[in-house]
Amino acid sequence: MQRFTFFIFFLLMYLYSTAQDITGIINSNLSNEQKADSVFTLARGMVRKGKSDSAIQILQKAKPFVLEKGNALTKSRYFGMLGQFLFLKNNYKHSLNELKISVSFFDQHNNLSLKGYCYYFLARCYLRLNQQDSAHIYFTESEKAYLAADPYKCWQVYAEMGELFKSIRNFSVAEDYFLKAYKLTKEKGVRMDHAVMLNYITSFYSHCKNSEKYSFYLKEKIEFYSKSKPSQMLNPVHNFIFADLDKLSNDEKIIFLNNVKASLLLNGEKMNAAFVSGIISLIYEKDNHPELSLPYMRESVTLTATNDDLSNHLVYSKSLFRLMMKTGNIEEAIKQSDYLFIITDSISNRQRQVKIQELESKYHSIKQQQEIDLLSSKNKLNSKQIELLKVQALSDSIQLLREVDKRKALFAQNLLKEMNLDEQQKNVQLLLQKNTLMDSVVKSEQAYSYLLATENNIKEEKLKKEKELKQALARENLLQANHVKKERQAKWMLFGGAVLFLLSGLIIFSLYQKQKKKNVLIQKQANELEVLMQEIHHRVKNNLQVVSSLLDLQSHSISNVQAHEAVKEGKNRVQSMALIHQNLYSEGNIKSIKLKEYVTNLVQTLSDSYNINSDKVKINLDIADLNLDVDTMIPLGLLLNELISNSFKYAFKQIKNGELSILLLEKTNQLHLKVQDNGHGFPADLNLNSGKSFGMKMIRAFAQKLKAKLEIYNSNGAVIEMYISKFKTA
Repeated sequence: MQRFTFFIFFLLMYLYSTAQDITGIINSNLSNEQKADSVFTLARGMVRKGKSDSAIQILQKAKPFVLEKGNALTKSRYFGMLGQFLFLKNNYKHSLNELKISVSFFDQHNNLSLKGYCYYFLARCYLRLNQQDSAHIYFTESEKAYLAADPYKCWQVYAEMGELFKSIRNFSVAEDYFLKAYKLTKEKGVRMDHAVMLNYITSFYSHCKNSEKYSFYLKEKIEFYSKSKPSQMLNPVHNFIFADLDKLSNDEKIIFLNNVKASLLLNGEKMNAAFVSGIISLIYEKDNHPELSLPYMRESVTLTATNDDLSNHLVYSKSLFRLMMKTGNIEEAIKQSDYLFIITDSISNRQRQVKIQELESKYHSIKQQQEIDLLSSKNKLNSKQIELLKVQALSDSIQLLREVDKRKALFAQNLLKEMNLDEQQKNVQLLLQKNTLMDSVVKSEQAYSYLLATENNIKEEKLKKEKELKQALARENLLQANHVKKERQAKWMLFGGAVLFLLSGLIIFSLYQKQKKKNVLIQKQANELEVLMQEIHHRVKNNLQVVSSLLDLQSHSISNVQAHEAVKEGKNRVQSMALIHQNLYSEGNIKSIKLKEYVTNLVQTLSDSYNINSDKVKINLDIADLNLDVDTMIPLGLLLNELISNSFKYAFKQIKNGELSILLLEKTNQLHLKVQDNGHGFPADLNLNSGKSFGMKMIRAFAQKLKAKLEIYNSNGAVIEMYISKFKTA
């Protein structure tokens, strides 16, 4: 009670918060188009979360705003989206109405993508309602719109067109459409779309029993799933790829898959052929025929033995060992177990070699990176040394200039001492030389000052570069220290993760063992309950049989004809219910009854009861192969008993070649029952609603219980027709 209360509270809070979200969007300062986009985005988000009901509620709450403020495009988008969501809820009639409203706005806008989208869902609604002509018209309109707006989206239209023509058994046209859709998704390369298309096309070729083309696309399908789910593909009994064969019986599946395997082997596809052979083996094993399953699993092992992929070979070999144990081939199973150890060791060795190669490759890559870093450091050092040599060369050149200036001065002094001219001439020349020497000295001093300033700049630049080099080396050392620290942290984290993984594995294994024991206990109890229910149905059938026998014995001692017939009819009614319980325990299914088998047995029992032979009355049966629930079968069985008994009692008096036809088929979610004979027909004054006979009252009561539309009329004999809407299959 507390859980239920909490659930109701949570639901109310969720609806309130959703209403608040929509109110907040509508009352915001956004433009009307932005408000509509926000509402549509919120609704689409709910659909992506699997909450279609919530998405429909959001759109319905936003309807007044859209109708009042929205333009033609917004209204068209609104009704188109609502129609799509209703379609996802399988509410095709309401979806059709909303989509038609969306189409009514097409004259006021030219959004081709929206037109293609609405026409596409309109066509799908008509297709689900078995109105193929209308569906074809709207699929064509959707194709035109998408070709103008986005040609790739036509693949969905072509896939549904293929389904349409497949349903009316026009396989050549259906194949053309499927191939057009396949080509579009193949060229575009969208994995999800192409996966859907592969399922469409393999389902089509399995429906046509075309094993050669099915094997061609099956190869691509296996490769596709092996890339996305490789761990599942290693399991040979994982048959999700063959879901398109579920509509076939086991015998039809095996014949078809054998043809597929032959096509694959003819094209050299041994691994895929082994996969198909494993599926056939699984079908036989599930059908409790392990001795028939064993040869196919042997074939899978043989086909994978020559392949380098030992993982698949190991899985098939394990399955072969399991089947050997099931069939009691103990000696072969022991040999197979030894072989499994050899394969396991080979796989372990290969995995170790691959790991070693990966580690070596990683080591070489790290070593090469370190060598590159070392060469880079050497190059930087060499460039610094070259700069130092340039500075040294410049300093030497400055020193050389100083020496040249000194030599010039000494040469001038020696020249003055050697001169023997007059004092005046000497003075004049001395003054001239002095002036010249002064000019030279000034120039030399200027050059020296310039060189000295240049030297100082070079020294400062050198000091600056040395400082930068030291800082770079310090940063490099810091980075190396951080790298070493991170490696240590990564190692500890890896070790901790491994420990946690091991602990979680142990916990999961412990929980798995407990759940396994619980499942065994539950299965045991279910089996005991099923045996008990079968025993109950057996005893009920025996008790009803005893009652029927007692009524039969009683009828022999009654002289009154009317009373004799009444007791006989009662016996037949009890017998019809006994047949139901007999089917329940004899077929091993305690919930459902095979309709076709039951009606056949009932007709035979009533024929024996009324001494009807095949020479006098020809009986035609057209019964659907359905499994019906017990609650449906009991009133239906009594109803059939009454109708067939009436025909045997009244229809064939003074008629040599009698004929009784019984039709019981499923049509448009209804059971159509028709019992017709070529006898004298009903009396002209028979009133369906006021007939007072016990049989007529029973027919009306059972028709009302089954919510059936009852029609009684004459057509070359008596005809009773019913359209039963309340029935349950199992």
